[in-house]
Amino acid sequence: MFTSEQFWSLVRTLLQMLGAGLVTRGYLDEASLQVLLGAVMAIVTTLYSLYIRRKAGLVATAAALPEVAKIVTTPDIVAKVASSAVTTR
Repeated sequence: MFTSEQFWSLVRTLLQMLGAGLVTRGYLDEASLQVLLGAVMAIVTTLYSLYIRRKAGLVATAAALPEVAKIVTTPDIVAKVASSAVTTR
């Protein structure tokens, strides 16, 4: 699985490649590409931030830390997080 930094680096690179193709073919100019990429990255980053900060996302992030041995939470959160460190008791 990707780390967050690797994922966002991949997203940026793919968007830049797509944008370069659109500029090369004449669909966009460079200034429009910069504005478009900035807007897309802002929207995607915001949506990802909202997703990862839901309760199950926070628990999954904490459970992935090597210092965390056990997290006790509700059964619905345990069902959403695939980690042996997360339990109901």
